[in-house]
Amino acid sequence: MNDKRRFEIRFEGRFADGQMLPVATLSQVLSAMQRAVHLLAMQHENVSVRQRERISKSVEAKYPLLCSLPKPGSYIVPVEIGDPSVELFALDDVEAVGGLFSACCESIATGDASRLTGTIPDHSRRDRFIEAIRSMSPAQGSGIKAGISQPGGLLKVALETLHERSRTYLSTTADPECQLRTVTGRLSEIQFDDRKIKLVYPANNRELECTYCEALEEMLLERPRELIQVTGEVIMDENDLPKKIINVGNIEEVDLTPFYLQSIEYNGRIFEFLKPLELTPELDETQQLYCLEEQALGIDVYAYTRDQLDIELKEQIAFLWDDYAQAPDAELTDAAIRLKQNLLAAVREVPRAA
Repeated sequence: MNDKRRFEIRFEGRFADGQMLPVATLSQVLSAMQRAVHLLAMQHENVSVRQRERISKSVEAKYPLLCSLPKPGSYIVPVEIGDPSVELFALDDVEAVGGLFSACCESIATGDASRLTGTIPDHSRRDRFIEAIRSMSPAQGSGIKAGISQPGGLLKVALETLHERSRTYLSTTADPECQLRTVTGRLSEIQFDDRKIKLVYPANNRELECTYCEALEEMLLERPRELIQVTGEVIMDENDLPKKIINVGNIEEVDLTPFYLQSIEYNGRIFEFLKPLELTPELDETQQLYCLEEQALGIDVYAYTRDQLDIELKEQIAFLWDDYAQAPDAELTDAAIRLKQNLLAAVREVPRAA
């Protein structure tokens, strides 16, 4: 079998280290990969770009994502692209799409925008592909990490890296009179023909009109009328409150599932919790900020998005370790010494292998 069709998705961390995995996580990763493969298949088959790209029966039959039984390891899922038996020359096509998938993932991971654009020239199809790649990564703070690779070392990249790097491809250039920011509210209306949504802003119950790209429609169809976050160019009123959002770059549901802290990495350093810690985020009174707090360990962070909150949390843990856990008692107040003791009882920094 040609390696171009074959991939392995390795899950590590919570549950996965015991060779188990939540069904929701596995389904999320594989479903997103399948969407990405279908988009590349349409590109390879020269299917014309449409406003809403419906997957044809022939593409579905020729390019399914096929999973084998998990292999020994943390939790490794072997995946093949395509069914070569459906047509006489189908093998050549599915191998080509496998090669495209690998090349596009490498382009995103290395920041090679020109290569990605050359592979998927149409911006709307490219946006849909990038959104699918972003969705492959397990949720930030879930305690589960995943990576995708190919036999022979043709591709090996963390899904978190693809998630982070792909955001730059969906970013918008803000108008000088606008602010690029994230707004949280309740979805009240979707106008698919005009690619517009209306969002109720909690602070003043104002209905904000937002324009969005087609790549985000699937999320809107799956989760109507829920609390969502819209990132785009925000036009403010005279009271410095949002009145309109244009050039929306991202739409995500508000995710208040717990952060599971067992092992974290920050700037090349690894911190392990001696006993796994769960912290549940909450929204502040404005419903615009995610907040996390654990007083005993000095953790108190907030951010507009869950991804940003994850970064702030890692940064603060490293700061607390350096400035309190590693500080001499003589330099600390009584309260700071208690915090130091709590940190030393809960966390340790793992030395890097030489």
